[in-house]
Amino acid sequence: MQSVGIRTKIIIITLIVLGGGFFVAPDILEQIAEIRYRSALEDGRERLVEELEQDYRNLNLRNSPRIGDYFVFIYDNQSGKLIREYSYFPPRLVDDFNPKKVEFDVNKNDLNFIKTESLDKKVTIVAGFSESTPRLIVDGIERLFVVSYIIASLFVVLGILISLEIALRPVNKSIKKISQFEPLAKVERLDGVKSNDEIGKLISTFNSLLEKVHISSISQKQFISNASHELKTPLTSLKLQIEKLKKEGSVEKKNLAGIEEDIFEIQSILEALLTLETSSKGDGSNEEVNLNSLIKTAVEDTDIDFKNNLQIKVIANQKILKLMLNNLIGNAEKFKSKKITISTELIGESPSVIVEDDGVGINPENYDLIFTPFWQEDESRTRNSGGKGLGLSIVKNIVTKYGWSVSVDRSELGGAKFIISF
Repeated sequence: MQSVGIRTKIIIITLIVLGGGFFVAPDILEQIAEIRYRSALEDGRERLVEELEQDYRNLNLRNSPRIGDYFVFIYDNQSGKLIREYSYFPPRLVDDFNPKKVEFDVNKNDLNFIKTESLDKKVTIVAGFSESTPRLIVDGIERLFVVSYIIASLFVVLGILISLEIALRPVNKSIKKISQFEPLAKVERLDGVKSNDEIGKLISTFNSLLEKVHISSISQKQFISNASHELKTPLTSLKLQIEKLKKEGSVEKKNLAGIEEDIFEIQSILEALLTLETSSKGDGSNEEVNLNSLIKTAVEDTDIDFKNNLQIKVIANQKILKLMLNNLIGNAEKFKSKKITISTELIGESPSVIVEDDGVGINPENYDLIFTPFWQEDESRTRNSGGKGLGLSIVKNIVTKYGWSVSVDRSELGGAKFIISF
């Protein structure tokens, strides 16, 4: 069944269900028809008896609707004899009727009748029908039920085929278009559908996925470019110093110190990359962490102003939380002028940690870029302060891991304001 298309699967399942119904549905339809016919006979008998009670002499039974299903006996109350001219029984019951006993010999217990008197009290009226009559009528049209079920089944299958064609048309169109997509090279989207059904939601979700793939591709390319640039600088310096040593033929402490510094630079970049990669995974189990206590420990013996306005507890890995806080505080330390403040607040309905500094701030057009690995708004200033452009990327990875959110804005202090909402 794995290699069978969805249309074929649905048709096979439908045919199996309809095939099973073929052995059940006609019998059910017959039973329903039999019950309804019996109910109609009972209603007709009630009306017939009412007419006979009022005027049994002038009522022409042979012209009465459905009279062939009923028998009517009129007895004289004085003599007790059957008045044949006013009585009637259907031809199908003729063989059962015993004229001498004035009753039915066969299937006597199969009769459903009402016994009453006329309004003038002169005669007794017995009117009814045989319980086998509804079954005999339904048996006569049994083939019609089977044919009707087959025709209805064909219409059901046809309806399903048409519905599948209409429903899967956007899918088939999308499949053809997807085969020509190059999401890594440019942003491409599937044509949306007006309906808000499962197909529409699937296409909308896939379009969102395409956008994420393209953004991921751009980030990857930018990451490779930035990482290459960061590694190229110390490697170039290292190469020049080694060439200098070859020419001079001697090793000076100054040259060794320069080589050691470049090696340390490369090592620190690689360690930062490793931290960036592992920050989204974490190590160890999660537990309830008092974020306020963690912040107090982080700012201890510093001049950072901590405004403890709201107690915040989160389920997370404490080591990962420390890494996130240290990177936020470290970023603020690099760019502050004099002051850093950390506060816990309720923003909307979300408990939040806010880290602010009084530095020069961040250009609003770069708010989305600052979380990109190795991206630096002012490269010379960041390099002088010892930054690699990975700290905020690590923060972003941690926030994404736990389903929180991080945003940046202009602080009232004049610098940047980072908000982590839980």
